[in-house]
Amino acid sequence: MPVHLAITTEVSSVRAYDRPDGYANRLPYSAIVTISHLTDTTVYLHGAIGEVSRPVWAALLDLLRERGVTTVMLERHGKMKTIAL
Repeated sequence: MPVHLAITTEVSSVRAYDRPDGYANRLPYSAIVTISHLTDTTVYLHGAIGEVSRPVWAALLDLLRERGVTTVMLERHGKMKTIAL
């Protein structure tokens, strides 16, 4: 009996570095955010560690937008927020 497999991305992580070669050289990251892909266009951000500065936040939203994400969900100060991109 043949086996047919499909793989889907359900969880990703984004790391922020001070240098463009940070990931390739395994340098310490300044921030990391976990992304749960709820649908093809909706994600939930959680597990942020480090300094998610305004430039990091803007770059993260741009990256998600470029990948077709239109809705970002996250918890901030105990309240759920939804951001339309």
